[in-house]
Amino acid sequence: MTTPTVQDISMVAAVLIGTGFLLLLLLTLIPNIRRKSLDLLATLFSATLILLCLLALFLLGPKALIASLALAAARIGYEVATLRLSEQTHVILAAISAAGLTVLSALFAPVAIACAGLWFLLFARQIMARSVKGAATDVLLFPILPLALLAYGAAHPALTALMLTAYVLVEIFDSFALLTGSLIGRNKAFPVLSPNKTYEGLAGGALALVIALVAASTVWDFSPLIATATALFVGALAVAGDLAASRHKRIAGVKDYPRVLARQGGLLDSLDSWISASAGLVVVHFLIQLW
Repeated sequence: MTTPTVQDISMVAAVLIGTGFLLLLLLTLIPNIRRKSLDLLATLFSATLILLCLLALFLLGPKALIASLALAAARIGYEVATLRLSEQTHVILAAISAAGLTVLSALFAPVAIACAGLWFLLFARQIMARSVKGAATDVLLFPILPLALLAYGAAHPALTALMLTAYVLVEIFDSFALLTGSLIGRNKAFPVLSPNKTYEGLAGGALALVIALVAASTVWDFSPLIATATALFVGALAVAGDLAASRHKRIAGVKDYPRVLARQGGLLDSLDSWISASAGLVVVHFLIQLW
């Protein structure tokens, strides 16, 4: 099996961006969907800016990447805590804790392993004790602990390319889910947490992800079965991350996080699916190491 490098993934991402813009430009030629296609073009442009910044950080190396992830964690911690925690001192503490844990996890493997264990325990507690509510626990469960795991993966030489790959895969899933849902979506999948998601859109995103990874398996020589399983795993985690971010907003009774980019909302709105998918892949890595 040939392992793709950060440079390989960057080239793939550039091709996908160009293909996405070309596809949407062609769709604008169809009168019935011209307006939707133009809206999607504007959204793709904003997403492309984020992807290009991320590619640059991965290419600059681990120091720039860790520093940037720490700043992103502080911003994301602030966004979530602003919605869920009532006192300003708690908001500041959440932002500082998110940034600090991100750096520590990136630098020290035992911290990342502890974060993975705590993440599992909090998730199990959430499932088994649904009546127990705690804003601080919710914020730890998502996004602070998964962010720390993402930082570990980004700083770990064996996982760096995989973390960037996860972002590209999440973008493929989200883009095709949005496109398919806009064109043929009829049945809402999560009417309370995420009213814009449809079963048709999710199926379209999953299918695109499976096709992309199976195609990649022929280039980098890994099993199509592993490619399909990975595609479904990443797609499921991408949806879970998006729903977890939406859940914070619904509990707080607001529509958006504090805005960073037009059409993208807050930073967590742009990175929620990537955070969840990357953290899940890091946990799988830890489990494989134990095996």
